[in-house]
Amino acid sequence: MNQNTRNWQAQQAGRALQAEVHSQMDLPHRRVKDIIRRGGVKVSGHVVMDPGFRLQVGDSIEADPEPMKLRTAQRKLLSRGLEVLHQDRHVIVVNKPAGLLTVPTDEDENEICLLGEISRKLRKEGEKRPALFVVQRLDRFTSGVITIARTPDAREGLRRQLKSRKMGRRYLAISQGTSSSYEGTITRSLSEDPRTMKMRISRREDEGIEAITRWKKLHVQGNHQLIEARLETGRRNQIRVHLTSIGLPIIGDTRYGVSSPWIDRPALHAESISFHHPVSQQEYSFQVKPPEDFLRALEAISIPAP
Repeated sequence: MNQNTRNWQAQQAGRALQAEVHSQMDLPHRRVKDIIRRGGVKVSGHVVMDPGFRLQVGDSIEADPEPMKLRTAQRKLLSRGLEVLHQDRHVIVVNKPAGLLTVPTDEDENEICLLGEISRKLRKEGEKRPALFVVQRLDRFTSGVITIARTPDAREGLRRQLKSRKMGRRYLAISQGTSSSYEGTITRSLSEDPRTMKMRISRREDEGIEAITRWKKLHVQGNHQLIEARLETGRRNQIRVHLTSIGLPIIGDTRYGVSSPWIDRPALHAESISFHHPVSQQEYSFQVKPPEDFLRALEAISIPAP
């Protein structure tokens, strides 16, 4: 902790964090915003990087006027919760936190992403030029387990399992809506809307790419439900689009589903994965529990945690 770090408690409900820090530390608004965005302010023990975050009376605030560099702060925030579940010379299995890209976008090759963070970890362990190959991807705001190949042969072996539908992938989603069915299989092809770049259900039988999702309600509370989804295919945004198409949109998903007061991202979590090791052929299975924001949303709608 910096010796100039200040600590106090908020006295006014609903006040923006930037305004609160400005009044307490007598610093220009621009400087305060920079401090917050660089991870220099904690509220009740948690780093908050949103200058507009609304405080509650009694919130404890800790502000460091000399925080880390912005990119370091972003990396620390995005990588929080990143966990390596398995690592060998051929395969790495990771629990990816929500908010972290799997790979950088075309617009910015230097974006902080999962592959970059794993590469940094391996370089720290002594590898000079670690090779990493994407086998599957998770959306930026989807949390959960994902595999990464370390050799071209391992990548091809895992891809063959995906293509032949021998890799098991189980997701959990919190949905809103009503449906008389409690389980089913969605076999609706997907295509990209050229105007919005969103995925959509194909309008013609000869259009789009095959997409198959098996789903089941695990718990129902009012018009919300905890859903298990298993992928037969792995198309972009597949579960999100498919569940919306049957009247069970995922909460927190402002792009395909419905907004929610309980979670600010799509409530979708890749809970488990199973596959055969591409070299040893040993069967592997990994399962990770949903993160705190997912569990809080379940608690808010009175659905027990899985």
